[in-house]
Amino acid sequence: MKFSHYCIVSILVLFFSCKKDATVTPPDLGYNYYPGTIKSYVIYDVDSIVYRQPQGDTLTYKFQIKESMDTLITDNENRPTIKLIRYKKIYSPTVPYSAMTWTIEKVWVANKTTTDVEVVEENIRYTKLAFPAKLGLVWNGTAHADTVECDYSYTSFDNPLKLNGNSFAKTLTVAQNLDTNALIYQNYYEQYARGVGRVYKQIINYVYLQDSQGAHRGVIYSGIYYVETVNSYGTD
Repeated sequence: MKFSHYCIVSILVLFFSCKKDATVTPPDLGYNYYPGTIKSYVIYDVDSIVYRQPQGDTLTYKFQIKESMDTLITDNENRPTIKLIRYKKIYSPTVPYSAMTWTIEKVWVANKTTTDVEVVEENIRYTKLAFPAKLGLVWNGTAHADTVECDYSYTSFDNPLKLNGNSFAKTLTVAQNLDTNALIYQNYYEQYARGVGRVYKQIINYVYLQDSQGAHRGVIYSGIYYVETVNSYGTD
């Protein structure tokens, strides 16, 4: 009996010791797709083409944008808010970017919560990311904006990606707007990398040519092509 009692006590002690030492891994909600680290930055190479009518020409632009998470402030709802400063360098065939000085182009703000990331761009608040992040998740990207409702969705998740010589082990894609028919072509999306934030942005908005013979799908009459691709990233 003493031996049996000893064995039972030993098993109970071992059980509770193991239970005490066990660690529970918190769920991965995807928060590090937008780290929100103050003084971090991402530099983008920007390519833009504007198709103009009635001029009948195109304007091509090349420049760099440095988006810096400058400081943490408080918004009018008393929430912690990231002040985003966007700096610009305009491309020159004779002067390298490294010899240029950054000039402030715009100031935006961002709020990261347990459920989403909201960024105010041009006075419009977009819900850029939704948590928990997972493939196929759909949310209203303009829920906090006085504009047309637009569903965003994750169309890829934790996929490797190479951009401009940068290799990212895990990225996701946010589809923002895809609309194509005989008259228009619109394709907006962004990509984010774990530990970095946004690494790619595409805006394509074309209107196709129409004349007496009808619509000419694929023949651009007017519109814009705009792409930001990560060049480098780090902390100031």
